Amino acid sequence: MSHRGPFLLLFATGRQLSTLLHEEMADAPLRPDDFAVTSVLLLEQPVRPTELARLTGLRPSTLSNYLRRFEADGVVSRRRDPDDGRANLVELTEEGKARTEACFPGFASAIGSFQKALAEAGVPELDVLETLEGVSRALDLALEKVTLEKVRRGQRRA
Repeated sequence: MSHRGPFLLLFATGRQLSTLLHEEMADAPLRPDDFAVTSVLLLEQPVRPTELARLTGLRPSTLSNYLRRFEADGVVSRRRDPDDGRANLVELTEEGKARTEACFPGFASAIGSFQKALAEAGVPELDVLETLEGVSRALDLALEKVTLEKVRRGQRRA
């Protein structure tokens, strides 16, 4: 039996996933972390940066760094939200779509390798998805509570 707690297990699985994706996507035009952002954009665009940050789990400041770099590389464009002129919408350029789609074979290979390993281990994929969704909801709730408590104590602005 493992003596690793939930946080160490999450950390370790995150590193394992990163390694698998880097191996399978070595020849892709985007790094796996960049692909994570652009693939969400491909599915959700146009999207406000705040929503993109929520969907990817990135802090808004971290996402801003990605978007600045992507914009400089011609991968994304920004425009004013017609529903709220104060907000921006982000979307992939044609170059961004092409680079993202060129990552699909390596990403599909990584997914296939993982699904095969799950089957060999006798672990139902649906169980993994349900568990991970629950873990994600619990982490969101924990972070929300920590943030609210810091705001209440005056350690952080709302």
